[in-house]
Amino acid sequence: MEPTVDFMANVGKFQLWRGVATFLSCPYETDPAEADIGLVGIPYSGGNGIQRMQYLAPRAVRNMSMGHHRSHRGFQVNPFELCRIRDLGDAPITATLDPERSIDEIHAFFARLHEAGTLPVSIGGDHSVTLPIFRGIAGPKSKHKGPIAMIHLDAHTDAYPTAPGYAPHGGDFVVRAVQEGLIDPKRSVQVGIRGPMADLRQDSWAHETGFRVIETEEFFEIGVKAVIAETRRIVGDGPVYITWDMDAIDPTYAPAVSDPEPDGITIRDATKFLAGLRGLDIVGGDVVEVNPPLDPPGLGITVYHMTHIFYEIVTLIADSLAQRRQAAAAARFAKV
Repeated sequence: MEPTVDFMANVGKFQLWRGVATFLSCPYETDPAEADIGLVGIPYSGGNGIQRMQYLAPRAVRNMSMGHHRSHRGFQVNPFELCRIRDLGDAPITATLDPERSIDEIHAFFARLHEAGTLPVSIGGDHSVTLPIFRGIAGPKSKHKGPIAMIHLDAHTDAYPTAPGYAPHGGDFVVRAVQEGLIDPKRSVQVGIRGPMADLRQDSWAHETGFRVIETEEFFEIGVKAVIAETRRIVGDGPVYITWDMDAIDPTYAPAVSDPEPDGITIRDATKFLAGLRGLDIVGGDVVEVNPPLDPPGLGITVYHMTHIFYEIVTLIADSLAQRRQAAAAARFAKV
């Protein structure tokens, strides 16, 4: 039996060397109201003490993702058929050398998406970009009317002291987000934490504030299924945001990250973990902290795995939107 012509034509459309590069080969759109899920690049590296090359990741992922999967083998869905998924371009950052203004510009862009009802999934950029995203989509002035939950994959808690008088940096976005009422620490999980400590107290704030911190030692000891169950227990049924620093992954699979730490989780564990979040009310996500020029020549393994995680988060949100719309339609029908 031969594959159908339609099947072969569909496969042939997605080759990373063809056409103008967009995230996951999605249509480019400038109006967020025309997108249920908006894919956004944030080419920004101003949140590091040392200027790095994370700003190159959005373009690298656009190129790589042109040939990425369309249908999800595990969920048996095509996310691009479930809802309108569009590449909304890059967050406009005109003041690249002014971190305060850059953060404000990113915030304004995501506030516009939130007002339009668009759920954002972004490629950064360093981890400081997550704070202005939270400012745009969460907190008392948002449609959520308060803080949201956070699932944070990282080698580091990023719950370190802020620098008074200075712009947010990649290591303090968690502290600022809690202080500003954007995320609820008691409904938030940090997974993959590990590595040498500059000071034994450096993660104390995260623990004392109420975050559930799952270090890699515990992750490996209890296993992925137990970590999924614990994560779902903590975040509950309310809105939750996924922020994924690629240094959560072991350097074997992601060498081109800003702050690599040995003994990380595998890409297999990462995939299983994300699959286990199916059905949660995920209102956005980002993947950050990749320096594409540091990838070994050839495939670009870090960018490849960044693209994979990006696709998985997009699929989770598309699947959740479809399920909720179906449930809402069934409820309306039942009232008739």
